[in-house]
Amino acid sequence: MGFSRLIPAAALTVAVASGLSACSESADPNALYPLAPGLQWTYRMELKPFGETQTNSTRTMENVRLENFAGEPGVAIRRNESGERFYVVQRDDGYYRVARKSVTTHYPIMDQPAVRILPLPADKGATWVEPAHTFMLGRAKTFITENAPGNTITLDYHIESTDAEVDVPAGHFTGCVEVIGRTSFHLGSGVGFLPSDVPIVQREWYCPRHGLVRLERDEKVTNVARVITGGHMSFTLLSGPE
Repeated sequence: MGFSRLIPAAALTVAVASGLSACSESADPNALYPLAPGLQWTYRMELKPFGETQTNSTRTMENVRLENFAGEPGVAIRRNESGERFYVVQRDDGYYRVARKSVTTHYPIMDQPAVRILPLPADKGATWVEPAHTFMLGRAKTFITENAPGNTITLDYHIESTDAEVDVPAGHFTGCVEVIGRTSFHLGSGVGFLPSDVPIVQREWYCPRHGLVRLERDEKVTNVARVITGGHMSFTLLSGPE
């Protein structure tokens, strides 16, 4: 998710590219972002704005089906608990979200360009830049994201590790890909404070056969006099594919 990537993140214009069929995706035992129909995930979301009480909630995601979409085969339709739909495909060079459909629109809105979730191969040191919204889980707006110009910021991502271990309520996972995204959000001056650059760090862990199992995001604003105060957000997997 990426926040909305928080998270997460976006709908995209799809260029016709190599995709996977339902058979090939279902047969991939080590997919870092599984697209097979019928798979479901439940996450615990914790949101802790600076100086405020933490709130907890759950988020769900389900792979509804695979279909030919906008001329591209093997596109997975993923649905969250609110009914939003996200169109995701595995191409030769990575996993991409190509469109998004909200509950208030009749047709999917294409992302332009497509948002890369993970590059393939997912090698240590790989880098890319994407909007800072979690396209995996829907638009879980965060502190800075909510107040960003145009409601969008971008993160510079890199793969930190390909053999990370992660403990979440769903279990202990090994051989995971750890992704780190960083940016600096500029806050202008206001009454009682000077302009400053706020560091934002987002960490994501993708594990074979399970996909996203954990996401942590910090927006480090600590001046309570600010209108935007930052905080911490996390997604942790409660249950997912076996």
